[in-house]
Amino acid sequence: MKRFIPSVIAAAIILSGCGGSSSSNSVDNTSLEVHAIKPADVASYIENYTQLATQLNVQIDGHNSAIEMLDFDMDEGIIYIRYDLGVIVLGFDFEGEKPKQEVAVITNQNTEQALLGENLQLSEQNDNFVLEGQLVDNTSGNLHTFNMTFNESLISGGNSQLVVKDTAAELSGTLGSKTYIQFRDLALDHPSVNRIIFKSVDGSVNDDINMHTGRLIHQAQYTTVMPADGEAYSGGVDLYAAGIKKEYQVGGKLGVHAWCCEGDKDAGQLSKSHSAHGAQLTYFREILGQELGPEFYFFTINAAPADDIYLMTQAEINKYFF
Repeated sequence: MKRFIPSVIAAAIILSGCGGSSSSNSVDNTSLEVHAIKPADVASYIENYTQLATQLNVQIDGHNSAIEMLDFDMDEGIIYIRYDLGVIVLGFDFEGEKPKQEVAVITNQNTEQALLGENLQLSEQNDNFVLEGQLVDNTSGNLHTFNMTFNESLISGGNSQLVVKDTAAELSGTLGSKTYIQFRDLALDHPSVNRIIFKSVDGSVNDDINMHTGRLIHQAQYTTVMPADGEAYSGGVDLYAAGIKKEYQVGGKLGVHAWCCEGDKDAGQLSKSHSAHGAQLTYFREILGQELGPEFYFFTINAAPADDIYLMTQAEINKYFF
């Protein structure tokens, strides 16, 4: 099974988790409208993300390149970063929420060669981390200058791809702020598209904006499609659920679990009346209805804890989506 993205990343690294604004832990969740990011604030939120993302940059021996996240591994403490000549492997302390002074650079020209960080210095400049120093060629011993500027947008943007093919768009990757922009632009630039095909979506690194991406899908009245060889996990299922119509082919994988965390508890350990459910309940009521929406939400968070995944059965898919 393809690795899914634990929702702890959105809570621990980037923003607050999926919670309400109420000062009380117990609220009437049946009709209260709650948003982690208020609809009126989405445009400014995305503008801020875009400004941060334009600052993502690396210079090696004076060669300048934009950077973007390829993937990450929380167990190994690594973020894989793409630049125009290859891949940068950055050490990251996910618990401490900060980068390590550990870097390896692998170029497209020679995958046997690695440039390894030596005596790198890490500093914070406004919203950015700056990692600079020297890289040592593991084969020749030659030294190379290195300077990389990055911030929270490196992760919170995700790495999703939305590829238009005729009247359909194929979605893959990790969802984030970049995904919202992709769907916003899709409706403007490709008005003939009416189907979203889920190829391989491993989850979301930013649940707060992911719910607004789902609203874009719902408002555009797209049909969401899970093909027989497709898969969507966690926040990917939230987007699949947003389709005005849904298509499912036997063999496609829909994986759900609880989000993490409110204090030391994941969503499935909270009472149904807990205020932290508010934003998600608001979202699912909008896309699935007043009764089915909350029922589906509580099904997902009780199906598996945050560090596990549950694959929906055909009967469950039929019950909630058809």
